[in-house]
Amino acid sequence: MQDSSGGSTDATQRLAEGMPLPEPGSFEQLQRVVVVGAGPVGMCTALALGRAGVPVTVMEKGPGLATESRASTFHPPTLELLEDLGVVDEVIARGLKAPRTQFRDRRAGPIAEFDLGALEGETRYPFRIQLEQNKLAALVLETIREEAAIGEIDVEVRFSWRLHAALSAGSTSEDLDEPARLLCGTTEGFVEVTAPWVVACDGAHSPVRESLGVQLEGETYPERFLVASVDEQLDDMVEGIAYVNYIADPQEWLVLLRTPDHWRVLLPVDPTEADRDDSDFTEADVQERLLGVADPGRPWRIVQWSLYVVRRAVAETMFVGRVLLAGDAAHQNSPLGGMGMNSGIQDGISAARRLAELWHDRAGPGVLEEYDTNRRRVATEYVQADSHANWLALREPDPARRAELQADLAATAADPHRHHDKVARSAMLDAIRTSL
Repeated sequence: MQDSSGGSTDATQRLAEGMPLPEPGSFEQLQRVVVVGAGPVGMCTALALGRAGVPVTVMEKGPGLATESRASTFHPPTLELLEDLGVVDEVIARGLKAPRTQFRDRRAGPIAEFDLGALEGETRYPFRIQLEQNKLAALVLETIREEAAIGEIDVEVRFSWRLHAALSAGSTSEDLDEPARLLCGTTEGFVEVTAPWVVACDGAHSPVRESLGVQLEGETYPERFLVASVDEQLDDMVEGIAYVNYIADPQEWLVLLRTPDHWRVLLPVDPTEADRDDSDFTEADVQERLLGVADPGRPWRIVQWSLYVVRRAVAETMFVGRVLLAGDAAHQNSPLGGMGMNSGIQDGISAARRLAELWHDRAGPGVLEEYDTNRRRVATEYVQADSHANWLALREPDPARRAELQADLAATAADPHRHHDKVARSAMLDAIRTSL
């Protein structure tokens, strides 16, 4: 039986249960880099490779681009990379500039405000851009199609191609130079594909990573996160907020983010409800939680909402043989800080640059060890560390410790040097300039 996203509905389940995978009905040998996943990370990786003169095939399990808009923040160094890809002007035009980030206490009000304008002269983009991730993916896909149509790049995107497993990562050793082998499901059946290089940008539940036996090292947060996009003017409901707001509270912290189309509210679902199935949550439950944020005197206008489990974990390695992992396939973190998508795009650009060197015989496989070392360090020392610290601070239960943290945050914002260092780190300037 075929499913709408390509291939048999039971192949991935067979893999998870340790059962034999189905035999492919056909075979394809590609002399191209395969990028798995057409999200923002996969799309940027493919465009960067194509611009570097590398032929690329993108495989996406869905019939089109995903419409989910979970991530929505682009930091200054990511904007610089998007400039290199020729899409930053459109990203800025479609998005919202958000130079200020505000920290508040849910009861006491504003604590501190940080302004990326302090980085003027160090980056061409001393601000964040708020724009949903699916809009970037669509913009890059449009760019790929335009440039491929006139022969400027050799990049193809195959929709309804589900990659069920990496049957082999291949080998780059001198005496055993083998390609990677992939089992793909299409609307026509199963296909075994070989490729000289693979970049897996296939998300948190990456079939590529799981089939290769690469472990994620880390932990799962005790609460689930609820995110709701609302058709409301939250700046009329919560006085003095910026476009990006972190609101501390030991019972129920909040994040309020403005995107071009909506405000988004992020808040935790109590760990005591951890056994409650997601299907038990209804829009009435969401309304109840939102009324605790502000009461408009009527039901909130909810556009969409979702619950999700959050991990902070990093893959034990980000490359195996001829397969590289990037984005959520390689590392996962709390969204508090907006670093996940940014670090994923940076992974993809780093992988593309190194694979281009290999493709054009300007470097050896040792550059992949650099990729693993550098990008794992960023994931651990920047993304994991900062997003987890934000989570701890927002939910700090001890009043004395909470007051201490908030006083230090206010003092940091008031001191020009500390203010600068704080926003430079939150913008990931050092991470990208030392580890790309």
